[in-house]
Amino acid sequence: MSLFLENSSFPIELPQHVNISRIELFVIPALAVDSTGFRVCLRLTSDLGIGWSEQFICENDASFDLEHWRELLQSFIGRFPLSSVTERLTEIIMSRGESDKRVCQMFITGMEQIREMGMMPGIGSVTAFQAEESVLQQRAVAYLSLD
Repeated sequence: MSLFLENSSFPIELPQHVNISRIELFVIPALAVDSTGFRVCLRLTSDLGIGWSEQFICENDASFDLEHWRELLQSFIGRFPLSSVTERLTEIIMSRGESDKRVCQMFITGMEQIREMGMMPGIGSVTAFQAEESVLQQRAVAYLSLD
């Protein structure tokens, strides 16, 4: 006999809100021998879990501005409805005429992971993330922490 969740009499209670307590950006030199650039890692810490995203930035990319990314991400610290994430990002992009959407895309990817964790409690080891944070901080040439 198979039982599917949609046929179950138990209600699935998905979280309606998320509280983002910390957003971190680690800028790490690219490891590949022929790469001249940086790996930018974004980590979101929330009450529902941890979300992660990364992006490669070329060394000579003048549009990469960590201070500008700080300003964009700062507004996502705190508690807000999960349903408003897309609306908030769209509002930020439109109101500022944002041309560099990389940080927004990284944030969306991290939030998607947090949503998945919210649907599957107990996934992801905090200890593993703490160990990884230590390694990332040791290798980072720049680090940003918003809380």
